[in-house]
Amino acid sequence: MRGKWIYFAIASVSGLLSSLFSSVFIFLHIIFLLFIIRIQRLSYKQFFFLCLCFLAFFIRGELAERFNISKIASETNQFHILFLRDWDINGDLLTTEVKEVRAGEKLILRYKIKSMEEKRLLNERLSAGVGCSLKGSLAEPAVATNPNGFHYRNFLYHKQTYWILTADELSLQQCKKEDSSLVTFFQNLRSKGIDYLRTNFPSHTAPLAVALIFGDRGLIDESSLLAYERLGIVHLLAISGLHVGLLTGMLFYLGIRIGITRESMIHFLVVFLPCYAILAGAAPSVVRAVLMLVLVLAIRKYIPSILTQDVLSFVLILYILFTPYIIFHVGFQLSFVVTYFLILSTPILLKKEMHPMKTIFFTSVVCQLASVPILFYYFFEVSIISILANILYIPLFSVIILPSLLILFLLHLLFGSHVFILLTIINTLLGWLDDFGKVMADLPFAVLTLGRPHPIIVMLYIAAAILFFILWEKCEGKRKFIKYSFIPGFVVVIHYVSQVYTPYGEITFIDVGQGDSIFIKLPYNQGNYLIDTGGSLAFPLEVWQQRKKKFDPGAEIVMPFLKSKGVTTIDKLILTHGDADHIGGAEAIVKAFHVKEIVMPITAELSQLEKELMRIALEKGIPLRTIGAGESWGFREAQFVALMPIVAQAESKNDGSIVLFAKIGGFRWLFTGDLEKVGEEQFIKKYPHLTADILKVGHHGSKTSSTEAFLEHIQPSVGVISAGRKNRYGHPHSEVLDRLDQFDVMIYRTDLHGAITYKFSGKTGTFSAVLP
Repeated sequence: MRGKWIYFAIASVSGLLSSLFSSVFIFLHIIFLLFIIRIQRLSYKQFFFLCLCFLAFFIRGELAERFNISKIASETNQFHILFLRDWDINGDLLTTEVKEVRAGEKLILRYKIKSMEEKRLLNERLSAGVGCSLKGSLAEPAVATNPNGFHYRNFLYHKQTYWILTADELSLQQCKKEDSSLVTFFQNLRSKGIDYLRTNFPSHTAPLAVALIFGDRGLIDESSLLAYERLGIVHLLAISGLHVGLLTGMLFYLGIRIGITRESMIHFLVVFLPCYAILAGAAPSVVRAVLMLVLVLAIRKYIPSILTQDVLSFVLILYILFTPYIIFHVGFQLSFVVTYFLILSTPILLKKEMHPMKTIFFTSVVCQLASVPILFYYFFEVSIISILANILYIPLFSVIILPSLLILFLLHLLFGSHVFILLTIINTLLGWLDDFGKVMADLPFAVLTLGRPHPIIVMLYIAAAILFFILWEKCEGKRKFIKYSFIPGFVVVIHYVSQVYTPYGEITFIDVGQGDSIFIKLPYNQGNYLIDTGGSLAFPLEVWQQRKKKFDPGAEIVMPFLKSKGVTTIDKLILTHGDADHIGGAEAIVKAFHVKEIVMPITAELSQLEKELMRIALEKGIPLRTIGAGESWGFREAQFVALMPIVAQAESKNDGSIVLFAKIGGFRWLFTGDLEKVGEEQFIKKYPHLTADILKVGHHGSKTSSTEAFLEHIQPSVGVISAGRKNRYGHPHSEVLDRLDQFDVMIYRTDLHGAITYKFSGKTGTFSAVLP
């Protein structure tokens, strides 16, 4: 069995995925078995156990699905909850995971804090193991309403969590300590440790120390985190095998130096490491590293020649046996896949006897190749300069930063502010590193965005990586290494061509809530156009109520959607008018993409948002053009004409919207912005013979728009309404819906159907919606 546990791990994963994800994995497992039989001499007993392993985990998945249901009725309004860990107080909103004691079921608790004093008390008194009785209402978690969007309901389902509990009141007088278990003790110790670092360590040091010691990246500045992601070194901020190994080595060395026997230190570490996993947040990478070390320490005495890959395979089997849904966790996938590739490539690296810097380089190449399909699938992009960044940052983190932060934390606990000079030195160094990282991350070629790959392309990436390593093991010299590097490079080209030069075009009304954003992609890379970007209205709040990060539909919805489509360039960013729900997200889009031109309406008075956007466009050198009726552009069978605004001075911002007429995919489209009754009357007079097949219903279905005269004039067959769920304005208004129904207009609504897409080739196409 030595060296063959990896086959049983693959069989286990295949069986679980066949049950939980797709029956296609049954077919893939058969191919895998045929491949193994051909290249390995398996006994009948081993072959039988491979099949048995697949069947056992298939049944495990079926059982997990059968029992993964809620025990709490939707109409329940009385709850007794137990606080678990990692609560977040953001402005006036408390969000955390709790356990409903009577049902024994996890819930996501949301509570809007009523006062600054209540916020202070919550910060002081909340801890893991505290139980409270409260009233509230249950709601199902949100689903993905845009293509390739984050599916929160599925995410929570895989954590056996089914409800969002919105509490009416949270009276701390009715709360008391109810759980004093060892796990709760370590969770509270973790919270105290995080608070200690946040309070006593300086600005650059505290967030990184919290991330590297306790596994919480919540304190890291958003811009710094984005820079680490673009550099492909965000894994350094997550506790992994490197961190656990260094900590274990430091403790072992310290124990030996003070006279503790090796045997006693091994026993201590076997007990301590699981406790540290809880202290570090129990992320999949931490659990994997801890389980591997504990297993090695526990059995190395009895099986001295055990292979690391066998240990990893056994840990994988054990992990998914007890928590089968962890297989969908991206951190779990990255941790195990990258670790497997590193372990299996280690003999190759040792065989070639390279310089330490070359070893770091090739290790980074291994990690990059292993993670590419996962990163593209979940995040739609990979860092191009990741290998260079890892060469620079890995030695710094492993040799200087991580050991220094661990030692400084212990020294500060012992000597307090007397280590101020040491803290100042490390804080200065981290400040320089942060600034340098941001400069590197802003390089135009830092990231390669190709969008979500088709499953076939994912398989090609995996096959290309395996083939590359097989050939690399047999080759010598730089030339052959470069030559074989073209194998995964060729898959990148296929991925790029399949996304960018597709023969299909699309028009998608993105679900941005109460706002507008419409993406138009023409076939064969003929053009990408974005009409509006969504946005949220800002309301005055007291300082204590203000959130650390405001929700921005441009950054949170539109940008991920565009990246999932492989979009890097926007030929025209068309902003119909200056209202926040139409251009509030434009700043994020302009900063994230190469925008060739910004188009805005002719207007006598600019809004504050328009002025700010013009300033950013000027800084970035983006051409900005104001247009009115008569402006046009087009490419082959796609033609665009601006019909309004007719004059710069409109009675309202809404009637000053850009109204765009387009012929695309065999239909005539009319995009109306927030055009209202007065503007519609002007439109009818100006264009007495113009009709359209598809109407973007004006002003989110407000009763001040889509008048009977306008609908009779346009004669649309399909109307698309972009409105937020349960919005405060009552959009779309019942009068508008009745009028559309009166004219036999088929209605699509983003609040009911999610994003609406028309996919076409030539002059034919089909409509589809994300939600049924």
